[in-house]
Amino acid sequence: MTLLPFRCHPLLKSRVWGGEQLFEWNKTLPNGNNNRWGESWELADLPEDIPDGRSIIRDGPLAGQNFRDAMMHHAELLLGDLPRSSHGGFPLLVKLLDAQRNLSVQVHPTAEYAATHPGAYKKDEAWLILDAKPKSMLYTGLAEGVTPTELHAAAKRGQDLEPLMHAVPAIPGACHVLPSGTCHALGAGILVAEFQTPSDTTYRIWDWGRKGREMHLDQALACMSPGRADPPCITPAHADGLEINIVANTPAFVLRTLRSSDQRVLKSPPSDRPEIWMILEGEMQCASMRWKKGDTVFFPASRDVAVEVAAGSHWVHCHLPFGQEHLA
Repeated sequence: MTLLPFRCHPLLKSRVWGGEQLFEWNKTLPNGNNNRWGESWELADLPEDIPDGRSIIRDGPLAGQNFRDAMMHHAELLLGDLPRSSHGGFPLLVKLLDAQRNLSVQVHPTAEYAATHPGAYKKDEAWLILDAKPKSMLYTGLAEGVTPTELHAAAKRGQDLEPLMHAVPAIPGACHVLPSGTCHALGAGILVAEFQTPSDTTYRIWDWGRKGREMHLDQALACMSPGRADPPCITPAHADGLEINIVANTPAFVLRTLRSSDQRVLKSPPSDRPEIWMILEGEMQCASMRWKKGDTVFFPASRDVAVEVAAGSHWVHCHLPFGQEHLA
C-alpha cells in the first residue's frame, strides 16, 4: 500500500508582532485579533501540553484525522524508519512567520536544560528568508565581547539590548540556522519559512519596549550560549536542469531550494523516510491535487508518485536524516 502526499490545515496564530502578509501566501486570515496573524503552523505535532499544536490532515483518505493519530495507525506507511521525537511525535515543526514588528529577544531551551525541566522542549531552528523590506535586520547571537551574564544584567536594568546583539541584514534566499541556546530575534519587515525541532518553549529576555508580556530572564540565562549563529552558507548544485541550493545542513534536517526553468515531471519513489515540500512560487499537480504558493506538502515514506511541476516553480525540499542521538 502507498499513500499520496497531503497537506494539513494551517494552524494560524495571532501574535503582537504579526500582520496580514500571510494572505499573500494563500492563507485565509480570520477577521479580528487586530489583524496581527504572525504564524501559520503548516505541519505540527507538538506535545499534548501545548495547546492547538497538532495538525489536521486536509487531503486524501486520511483527511480529517489528527496528524498524531494518523501516525499512530499508519506509522510504517507515513514514517518508514524515521525515529519519533523525544515526546513520541513527528520530529519537525514547519511554519511561515510574518514579522511586521520585531520579535522579542529570546532563547530556546538546550537539550541539557529540557532534560531537567518538565514542560521545556529543545528547539533548533532555521529561518529561510522569503521576503524582507529594505534595511530589515535579524539578530543571531550576542555582539562581539558580550557575555550571557552581561546581557542578563542589562535586561534586568531595563536597558535597550539591541546594541548588545549581533545584527545582520535580512537577505531573501538566505537561511540562518539557530541552534538551541542561541540568543536571537527576528526583526521587523521579514517573512520566513521556519523549520524546527518540535517545541514552542520560548524564554523572552527583552520585548523592544512593549508592555504586558512575561519575561523569563533567569531561565534564558540558564540556557543561553555565548557567541552567535554561523552565517548563512549556500551550496549550489544542478541536476537535470534543476537549480538546487543546499541552504541548511543540520543533524535534524537538510533544506534544499529547487527551481525549475521548464515544465517537467518529477518522480518521488518509495523511501525509508518521509519528506516535506513547501511551494514558494509556481504550481504543481499530483494526481487530482494542485499545489500553489504557500502550500506545504507531506510526502509519506510509502509514496510512489509523479509530480507535474510548472515552469518557473520554486520550492523547498526538506529531508529528514535523523538518528536517535539527535532527538533529545
